[in-house]
Amino acid sequence: MKDLNKLLLLILLVSSAFANGQTNELKENVEVIKKKLVESKEKIKKYEWIETITVFIDGEQKSVKQNQCYYGVDGKLTKVATGATTPEKKKPGLRGKIVENKKEEMNTYVESAMAKIKTYIPPQAEKIQKVYAGGKVVIHIIEPGKKFKVDFPDYSQAGDMVAITLDKPNKLLLSYSVNTFVEDAKDPVSLNVVFKTLPDGTSYVDDVTFNSESKKIKIVMQNSGYKASSGR
Repeated sequence: MKDLNKLLLLILLVSSAFANGQTNELKENVEVIKKKLVESKEKIKKYEWIETITVFIDGEQKSVKQNQCYYGVDGKLTKVATGATTPEKKKPGLRGKIVENKKEEMNTYVESAMAKIKTYIPPQAEKIQKVYAGGKVVIHIIEPGKKFKVDFPDYSQAGDMVAITLDKPNKLLLSYSVNTFVEDAKDPVSLNVVFKTLPDGTSYVDDVTFNSESKKIKIVMQNSGYKASSGR
């Protein structure tokens, strides 16, 4: 009986130590993510860049829009169309009207999707802290001591899931994914984001891919040509 009690006590101590280790690892990773997001949010304001948005419907490219992006003196992000846009060709007659009606329906959805994307890009340190404080965050070890994926359930709305992958030792955000919905919770959509780092250590959103399988819509947003802002 004494030996059994000692074994149970040992198991309890090991389990407690493992749990504490995971708790500390989770806390440290969340702190790295929050700090990087806060720092980059300010540093990115020194830059200007080109944003290219391409919309695909049922695998066919439908439109390409390009904006020059920069932060004004008021601290707000400004986007100015560059004119590099691919217009859609209109079809004549009754078929053309049917196509136009369908196009209008799809455009409305795309606008809603773009508004949804804005609620997740870039990730907000405040929301991450709120989910963490609620005890919902889960950590996954991808590469021991180096690479981790941290899940943030109900990040922006009930039922969604945000996951951020990071290189902890180098304090680099690597990727970011979202599972959510635009109009109906029964109609899920996904958002996959690739982070990259500028020479001064600023993390920025390099590539965003939005997918709606039910609508057969894919939206790709690419940010490129980063340079010091000329100031406006």
